Amino acid sequence: MQDREDLPPIKFADLADALLKGADRLVPAWLPGGEIVGHEYKCASLAGGKGGSCSINLNTGMWGDFQSGESGRDLLDLYAQIHGLGLAKAAIQVAQEEGLEDVAGLVKYGSRAGKSASVPNPRPQPEQSPKRERESEWSTLQPVPDYAPAPTFTHYHRTASDLVHTAEYRLGGDLHGYVARFLTSDGGKDTLPYTFCLSAKDGASKWHWRQWDEPRPLYLPSHRLPEGRTVILVEGEIKGEVLQRLLDSISPGIYCVASWPGGSKAWKRADWSWLAGSTVLLWPDCDAKHVPLTPAERKSVKGDDEAREALESSKSLLPEPKQPGMAAMLGIGKLLRDTHGCTVSMLPIPKPGDVKDGWDARDAIEADGWDGETVLQFFGQAQPFIEAATSEPGEPAAPVRSAKAPVGTGGGGDAPPGGGTGFDEPLDDDGPMVRIGSKMVPEWMSYYYDAEKSRWNVSRKLVIACLERLPELRDVLGYDELRNTVQCRKAWPWPYARAGEVRNADALLLGKWLTDTYGLPSISKAALDEGLLTVASTRRFHPIREYLAGLTWDGKPRLSKWLIHALGETPDTLRPAMFEYLGLVSKYWVLGMVYRVMEPGCKYDYCPVLEGAGGLRKSTLVEVLASSEFYSDTAFEVGRGKEAQEQVQGIWVYEIAELSHFSKAEVGAIKAFISAKVDRYRVAYGTTVESFPRQCVLVGTTNEDTYLRDRTGNRRFWPVPVRHRINTDWVAEKREQLLAEAFALYLQGEAYIPSPEQEERLFKPMQDSRLVETAVESELLHVLTRPSQSAGIGALVNHATDFVTMSQLVQALAVDAAKAPPGLQTQITGWLKHEGWERVKKQVHGVRAWGFARPRNWPPEDRPSGLDTPAPADESAPAAPVVPAVYRAAPVPPAPASEPAPWDVDEPF
Repeated sequence: MQDREDLPPIKFADLADALLKGADRLVPAWLPGGEIVGHEYKCASLAGGKGGSCSINLNTGMWGDFQSGESGRDLLDLYAQIHGLGLAKAAIQVAQEEGLEDVAGLVKYGSRAGKSASVPNPRPQPEQSPKRERESEWSTLQPVPDYAPAPTFTHYHRTASDLVHTAEYRLGGDLHGYVARFLTSDGGKDTLPYTFCLSAKDGASKWHWRQWDEPRPLYLPSHRLPEGRTVILVEGEIKGEVLQRLLDSISPGIYCVASWPGGSKAWKRADWSWLAGSTVLLWPDCDAKHVPLTPAERKSVKGDDEAREALESSKSLLPEPKQPGMAAMLGIGKLLRDTHGCTVSMLPIPKPGDVKDGWDARDAIEADGWDGETVLQFFGQAQPFIEAATSEPGEPAAPVRSAKAPVGTGGGGDAPPGGGTGFDEPLDDDGPMVRIGSKMVPEWMSYYYDAEKSRWNVSRKLVIACLERLPELRDVLGYDELRNTVQCRKAWPWPYARAGEVRNADALLLGKWLTDTYGLPSISKAALDEGLLTVASTRRFHPIREYLAGLTWDGKPRLSKWLIHALGETPDTLRPAMFEYLGLVSKYWVLGMVYRVMEPGCKYDYCPVLEGAGGLRKSTLVEVLASSEFYSDTAFEVGRGKEAQEQVQGIWVYEIAELSHFSKAEVGAIKAFISAKVDRYRVAYGTTVESFPRQCVLVGTTNEDTYLRDRTGNRRFWPVPVRHRINTDWVAEKREQLLAEAFALYLQGEAYIPSPEQEERLFKPMQDSRLVETAVESELLHVLTRPSQSAGIGALVNHATDFVTMSQLVQALAVDAAKAPPGLQTQITGWLKHEGWERVKKQVHGVRAWGFARPRNWPPEDRPSGLDTPAPADESAPAAPVVPAVYRAAPVPPAPASEPAPWDVDEPF
């Protein structure tokens, strides 16, 4: 067989440049029925027709079909998409049609060989117009300088009567430009940016119908940055103005509406740093676009608008994440969350097709009659931002191609994707199958096969491609942001696999499955492990956030009463202050759980402590509230190594059991552990120390009612006395509504920790009453309140002593001052400070000495007591049953708390 020389490569760029010179003639011929508007050609779709969804820039060749989401960088891409061809085939076909074989570097065959490069009646190739040369000269000036003249909004194509709206892009005193909306002759709209520009050629400046240079400014109807206000992001200037006016009328200074120029496909060009650190609610347009026509379908209806519209309407709707408005908001939300530190939530718009195509905030207000209260209620239904899957119905499979097709015709496997072949394969498209050896494999996989050497090029890159593109594998992996581990969100496609945490054998089983299914050779475990971790790290999820986002609150408030009800208490069995205190603990406990998972590492250095005898279901309540999957009470040594930090990973509520059994030093370590917002340690087999923001809430349980052994730092503990068996069945029944209410309050920014006034008035008395009194403290009170004596230390330390030194107090305790241990002195100092004695320096017998001065009105008439102590006889509220000093388990566990009588006439729940 005679050897052939290799064909020369196709000059794609040169061919695209040549086509661009004839754009004014070629584009209308390829897409009949549209119109030229300025430097753009606009039509309905890639089948042509009257409309504006498809736009081609005649100066640059860039194009986009905003309905289908297809786009390209030059006219060669456009031709290929219109005809459904690969780039190489499209280049050959269009070069032959336009007589541009020499420009494209193609070899002519048959009757065309040997002829001149020119063809009969050659079409003249116009030089680039002066207008196109000038277009790139201009750059936008931001902000608009003071010397700029007032804008006229005079357009070279549109008339003044067509101008229906102008949006001023302004930030404070800085003007950035305008966006003008014109009505078109067919009743449509044409939205154009109007910016102040500078010429690089001669330094001239003028108002110009030109888009901003990147990054583009955001549109803020209030003309100022959020500055702590909640951002409502919409697509479009007019709806932004309408929404801002309504919100300012009902909640002035609370909300900042924002948008961006250029529509859903241009969001990446905007300067999103303006919203850094903000709380953002996304309000997408509710689009109802259909699956785009295939090239064959477009060709069949080319030039027939009615047939095209009928065929388009017969196609199924795109899935919600692929709808233009939602797709833009998903991209923006991810960028704001991951890059700019924003807290992002998504508003629950109707599903595609449930309302008219393009339904938005303006329609809700002006057409559906939403008032301010309705809009605020809608905001309360916002769900935390979760990236959605973007799968969509696939197009009909193309014919099976040969793995040894000629180079340059769209087949073959000599180069990997992205290596200059011109193909841009979608990740969620299975594509055609080809045969390699005895196995059929997806065509994209064949690019990793070296046909010349008859071997696979196996690497981590191939593993990643398989995990991302093979239908059986692409939805398996995810990274659990609660547990900080790689998880299988569904079972692997081999026997005995199950969802859950990735096991050690999964990487090896994946390699075996790829070999058995597609004939791949053995893949190293390192490549498999790295591929698993890489893909999972790009697909993050949080199980509790997803759970909370799926809950719907019925609007009935329970959060401030659930704990009281579960404990079997009512307003009649509690003192008013105790009733208020338990209501706050009830609310802040559950709100703290929600805040900790929604904002990991947020300040929540508190620990509710359930006090009561054994058998009252204290631990069961904690487990029911968190669910068994996210609860743990495994004992660990706090403050020693990283064991404690590892134990709380992947846990929502951790129970510290038997709090009263801890020593003073251990309680101190627990206080420090409760206060930590971030756990830093090196994971097992890890190479670096990593930070893990705390996502769990700690809850203590004890059988005693005195367990605090230090007089400092006790603000962290919230005592909750339990006198009846807790009604955990009722809590389990209402748990979803409790969490749904807490999540709704979180989205509204509700406080989740007590105020200083609440802590001093309600929480501190409860904490002080839980202090363990030592013999030393009891004796100190005795010596400082005893009658004075005629001689000895009793003459110096007694009820009349206004100033006392440490040495005198030690002697009063019958301890040699010279041998007093440091621990005793520390205990004396702590007790005196707690009692209000002030450390001062005073003249004593001619020498200035340090000591402690008695406070006024000491000792107080009533010693500190908890809010749960019995009420005095003259108090209006009925006295609560006495809580014993030490709880003792009853021989038979008490019955569950029964349903209490209605509170204030209405049922409490």
